[in-house]
Amino acid sequence: MGLLHRIDKFLELDGSNNMQNKDIVPIPINRRKWGYTGYISYWAIMNLCPVTWSVGASLLTVGLNGAHAMGTVVVGNFIVCLATIIAAVYGSNYHIGFSVFQRVVFGIRGAYYGVLVRSILSVVWFASQSYLGGLCVNLVLSSWSKSYMNMKNHFPDSVKMTSQELIGYVIYLIITVPSLMVPPEYYDYILATSSAATFFCGLGITIWAVKENGGSGTLMNTPITLSSSDFGWMWMYGINSWYSSLVAGIANQSDFSRFNKKPIHFYLGTLIGNTLSGFIVPLFGIICASALEEKYGVELWKPNDIGMFWLQNDYSPSRRAGAFFSGVALVYSQLAICGIGNAISGGMDLSTIFPRYINIRRGAMIILILVWPTQPWLFYNSSSVFISVMSSFSVFVTPMVAVYICEYFLVRRCIIKLSDCYINSSKSIYWYHQGINWKGIVISILGSAPGLPGLINAANPKIKISRGIENFYYGSFIFQFVTTFAMYAIVSFIWKPEVGTRDNVDYFNTYTEEECMKLGIIPYNGQLPEDISETESDEYKKDLVVQTVKHSKE
Repeated sequence: MGLLHRIDKFLELDGSNNMQNKDIVPIPINRRKWGYTGYISYWAIMNLCPVTWSVGASLLTVGLNGAHAMGTVVVGNFIVCLATIIAAVYGSNYHIGFSVFQRVVFGIRGAYYGVLVRSILSVVWFASQSYLGGLCVNLVLSSWSKSYMNMKNHFPDSVKMTSQELIGYVIYLIITVPSLMVPPEYYDYILATSSAATFFCGLGITIWAVKENGGSGTLMNTPITLSSSDFGWMWMYGINSWYSSLVAGIANQSDFSRFNKKPIHFYLGTLIGNTLSGFIVPLFGIICASALEEKYGVELWKPNDIGMFWLQNDYSPSRRAGAFFSGVALVYSQLAICGIGNAISGGMDLSTIFPRYINIRRGAMIILILVWPTQPWLFYNSSSVFISVMSSFSVFVTPMVAVYICEYFLVRRCIIKLSDCYINSSKSIYWYHQGINWKGIVISILGSAPGLPGLINAANPKIKISRGIENFYYGSFIFQFVTTFAMYAIVSFIWKPEVGTRDNVDYFNTYTEEECMKLGIIPYNGQLPEDISETESDEYKKDLVVQTVKHSKE
């Protein structure tokens, strides 16, 4: 027992307990460092990664031409911006992350439901994006050595990856580790530089493709042959595809909105960053796909594939230089998107499940380790329909987002009692029934049910579904949101929860004096007000102040 006790104390985080550590309490003033640049760059890098680049181009295969594909992207961007800002208002206002808000919505214990769904997404997407990062590493190494580019594969056919892919993947994971050690409040510097480098990389590739072909290609203005009905539903499908590629970031955007210096930084930064990059990047992808298909008759959907195409067709010094600098920019973009969008987000989730032992850094490293059992090479090198299925995962996330928005704006009227988010007993107003808000969980599951046939069809097209169900799936980003929101609103009207009031003291030092005056609460000064009563709940709040002092000194 003595040894186990020493191990426990060694693993335990300073200033933590079973409900909180410094990474999941409301962000104190000294960690609120993100301004306009951080949020603009966040959305820029979300759109500049190879996966998002290929989404716009892939719309050319469903009967839309370049102009209409860009139209669906513009509408999709508007929906993404609107959903992101609305879904993350609580994080911007109260400086709590996605995982803590799950305690408000699903209950102190029921929060594990929402957190686990997001954690699974983080692991799978990190594995997938890391594998693409390994391919970008191989682009860099191939520009150095022709023998490496033509490396013989020593693995049998039963292994769904090549020797070269394994080398690139391992190297990428090794160079990822330092980026996971950066605290999220300082990550805006990485986001800004990586998005700038990747933008110029994409611009250079697009200029080359247009110059090589002598134009943008015929796919940009190909006549539409679809019927009016099919054309309308393909527009819905295009909007849904763009929304689905970013939906994981919409759900947990409060993990980053909580770091804002001022709420306006988050709102305008998100609007500008997503609108600009969300238009430019798919335009790059569509133009390149159209030009190269016309010139060479090949379908190249991702920028790293275009770089390898250069080397395989002309291993000249100029092509090698172009591939090298493009590869470096793409590796950097993958480091940024894997770090902030997947590993660090997943680390935030895991730190809420085991706050006594796991902080963001430890959680991010756990996410990295889990890539091996995930085997992401199967997503791309076999008959797997990974991309379709993962994009279809919005059928689970969208109903949850609808519940979050309804809970915060309609049910609770934007009121959160922060101190009760960290009380693991019936004294918390978020205790519901034995710590679980069953109506939130049940409504989320019921809201997902109508989209499941579409998800099954995406995983296995041989399983046929009716045209009506298929069309519902194409518009699930609207239909599921509306139906889930309505169900939750009705149920909450019948069984009204206790809303409570805001804390009258800034226990976590999360607000400036100006914000405290606006909210009508007492600013934090390391001490409790003299007139506070000596109840058990208030004793707990005294402990909150003690923990906040520790966190502020670190």
